[in-house]
Amino acid sequence: MKLKTSSLLIAGALFGAAVLPAQANNDAMMDLLKVLRDQGTITSENYELLSNASKADAEAVEAVKNDLAAAKSDMPKITTEGKIKIESADGNWSFQPIGRVMWDAINTDEDDSGAEDFQGTELRRARLGFQGSIYDWGYKFEADFAGGDASIKDAYVDYGTKFSGNSFGVKLGQSHIPFGLNTAVSSKYMSFMDRPLFADSSISPARESGVVAKFADEKYRWMVSAGLTNGAISSGSTDSNGSTFAVRGSFVPFMQDKNHLLQIGAGYLNKGGDNGAFKFEQRLVSHKDASKHLKTSVSDHDGSNAFTVDALGVYGSFHAMAEYLDYSIESQASSDTDIDGYAVEAGYFLTGESLKWKNGYTSGITPKSKMGAWQIAARFESLNIDEIGAEDEADKWSLGVNYYPTQNTRLMLNYDKVTDLSVNGSSVNYEPSALKFRAQAYW
Repeated sequence: MKLKTSSLLIAGALFGAAVLPAQANNDAMMDLLKVLRDQGTITSENYELLSNASKADAEAVEAVKNDLAAAKSDMPKITTEGKIKIESADGNWSFQPIGRVMWDAINTDEDDSGAEDFQGTELRRARLGFQGSIYDWGYKFEADFAGGDASIKDAYVDYGTKFSGNSFGVKLGQSHIPFGLNTAVSSKYMSFMDRPLFADSSISPARESGVVAKFADEKYRWMVSAGLTNGAISSGSTDSNGSTFAVRGSFVPFMQDKNHLLQIGAGYLNKGGDNGAFKFEQRLVSHKDASKHLKTSVSDHDGSNAFTVDALGVYGSFHAMAEYLDYSIESQASSDTDIDGYAVEAGYFLTGESLKWKNGYTSGITPKSKMGAWQIAARFESLNIDEIGAEDEADKWSLGVNYYPTQNTRLMLNYDKVTDLSVNGSSVNYEPSALKFRAQAYW
């Protein structure tokens, strides 16, 4: 009877220990064995045998736990919220696939200008690429396939370091040149489907191949960047239309927090001439306009100079952005051609979000509700081309409504209307307009 009782007690102890945490298992087992020994239920020899086995089991369990913890600490970190990013446990390297899709539906009205209206759809952007880092070095490559053939956007290697509360970085390859606020803001985050008339064009170029260096406060309360480039990469190499030197600076005179701030910026650009051709031409109301009413060209380009000033303000759900550009094209045989333009926009989030400010530019937003975020925006802009014997000028309004179902998706509805237009020095009686819709996703 004594043997049966001890067997039942030991079995009960083992069962109870099995449902307890590892450390509690061992402590409970040792206490029970002592009680059984002291009551004479088990012999001292059996007590020693069972206690040694219990200690060995506890050590084995602890060793397994330590091995699992060590293995977990060495596992790469994988981020899936809003993006897919793989990063080493120590943060020394990372890899992230990137891309965006923008599908547009467009209906234009040329208003008897003689050009053909457009009613249809367009795959405006279809980009794929990747980016990452290796210790203090980074890399990025992205190409656009919307036109059927690959068009290189970003393709560079960069180096960055921090010291004394500041950061320094340099990019080698093709990247954004440091000139112009509207040109540098990513298409993923623009309030409107199209940039202002002067932005992302030959008078405010976006990406070129060369060297770009940046020096900034760690929190980007101020920033200075400069670049020496030689045109954009096409068919594997750059053009031969002279080098471009650009410099841009910005500072934040007021910052309550990232949702309440004011930033002021300015830039200068010089493009060398090689007696080649320089051309500027721009559509008015959509990317699919049949005619480019605003245009000028110089056959013996002898260099260009430009400057821009800009301001960006965010105050809770409201934001405003303004930029002015002046561009002078020099010619050996004739007078210079001057182009100046400006754009002022304002936007408001009806659902309480705030335009995100990141490193001196705008970035994406995260809806506060599962129902998504709603934004309204308006922009007025003007562009003037002043050349001998002809002057082109246009004023335009843009109105927009944006809906963000999630962090990485957006639906856009824009209405653009030209309110004043002069072509070749004469006012015209037509005012083109367009109604545009976009569905976009990015990662």
